[in-house]
Amino acid sequence: MCKFIQNSVERGAGLVLDGRNIVFPGYERGNFIGPIILSDVTADMECYKKEIFGPVLLCIQPDNLDEAANIVDRNKYGNGASIFTSSGAAAREFQTEIEAGSGLLYPLGRQRRFVGTHK
Repeated sequence: MCKFIQNSVERGAGLVLDGRNIVFPGYERGNFIGPIILSDVTADMECYKKEIFGPVLLCIQPDNLDEAANIVDRNKYGNGASIFTSSGAAAREFQTEIEAGSGLLYPLGRQRRFVGTHK
């Protein structure tokens, strides 16, 4: 896993959060890895082409929804995909058209509503 991360950074991915050197007291010789976030990942990077079983978030920034759909559809694993958007139309299209094991919608630019009572 660390090899995929390092290779991606060398190929231009941004390392937003690096959990490769995490150490738990009492388990210094353990085989642990903390959360990792990579930005600016491309579909030709090994970290994207291979399945990584670990706490790794890959962020790809396509130019439009069609490009995003093509990236997701070309991935042979199709485990999951997320969209961060302020467009209701893009969110609905993502929800109905993207074929992934799980899909998550993250609306941007909207205020949250309070539910319940506020004292």
